[in-house]
Amino acid sequence: MWRIVPLLFAAYFVAYIDRVNVGFAALTMNADLGLNAEQYGLAGGLFFVGYVAFSVPSNLILARLGARLWIPLITTLWGIASLLNAFVTGAHSFYLVRFILGLGESGLYPGLLYILTMWAPERYRVRMLMLMILSTPFSIMVGSLISQPILQMDGIAGLAGWQWLFVLQALPTIALGLAFRFALPAGPADAPWLPAAEKQWLVTQLDAERAHREGVQRFSVMEALTNRTVWLIALAGVGINAAAYGLILFLPQMIHQLGVSAAMTPLVNAIPFAVASVAMVFWSIHSDARRERNWHAAIPAAISGLGLIACVALDNPIAVMVALTLGISGVFCYVAVFWAVPSAMLTGAAAAAGLAMINAVANLGSFFGPTMVGWVRDVTGNYSLAIMILGLGPLAASVIAASLRGARRFEGG
Repeated sequence: MWRIVPLLFAAYFVAYIDRVNVGFAALTMNADLGLNAEQYGLAGGLFFVGYVAFSVPSNLILARLGARLWIPLITTLWGIASLLNAFVTGAHSFYLVRFILGLGESGLYPGLLYILTMWAPERYRVRMLMLMILSTPFSIMVGSLISQPILQMDGIAGLAGWQWLFVLQALPTIALGLAFRFALPAGPADAPWLPAAEKQWLVTQLDAERAHREGVQRFSVMEALTNRTVWLIALAGVGINAAAYGLILFLPQMIHQLGVSAAMTPLVNAIPFAVASVAMVFWSIHSDARRERNWHAAIPAAISGLGLIACVALDNPIAVMVALTLGISGVFCYVAVFWAVPSAMLTGAAAAAGLAMINAVANLGSFFGPTMVGWVRDVTGNYSLAIMILGLGPLAASVIAASLRGARRFEGG
């Protein structure tokens, strides 16, 4: 856990920094480039067009070439694309760079999930998954705190503050891509830092669990891509991701509209993600202790949806922030738990394909969420109706998670 999870955490941490720093850049970038809310939302959504298109092929390539080669390649690619964000000149170049960034990142999350299935025994799966996904709110929280001083670098070396933001936050990604190749063993049997007895225990445990899952049903790649449960999980992810990315990409602007200054907005933006980080830890540990996934996903998703819908009736800025915090925390608690369900069902190439397909379909919501928020904001002049619409996604995911009780038969090997 201490050797593998920090590496996966770091990879997803830099991915999220590169993915969402545009939300902070938008505070001044949109005016500099002449972008309206709809154009900005479309650019945010176009990231996921490339992401969805290449997700399954990327993970199948990973299964063939191995994570030690493929993850460094795509990490370096999206690091360079993120750097290019600093030099866009208008809407069309911004659209192109966001699309390329999505192509590069498309294989990372399903790839990391696939790596986790190679290392994480069932009894530790959600905790290890949570520690990896914890990088998401943590990266947004840290990104919020470091973005403020970077944005103050406006004018240094002739670059705007938002340009410095993209440059300085892309460089660690490129460095990690180069380092990843040497830090990740091919599998537990090749881990030089595991004593022979522990190596044998881990390999035997993982083999036994794989045999149990395949004894229930061994999926081919095509069966994984057409399975009803896999598709329901993917559809639940559409609603969850629409809410997650609609909030992540627009939350700084939502906070600013509540009356918070541009200088203080990144600091206030960190609060919901700090709360979500703590909630994820305790909720995931509780799920592992109870060996239960469905209700541990359904309950926080329902809380998230209700919290977001409540925003439309709230006028007090503090009450709105509390509701938004509930919405964000519920989404992350859901994600930390429910990804363990398909990971328990699928093995081998079917896992690579199925996890990538779920991620690809779910990220259709990541396109429509920001696009819808931008359009509604331009039409209505505020974000209240858009937040309420986002709340419907987690409610639908809650119903799906509660209904998939049959998937539990794959656990317990």
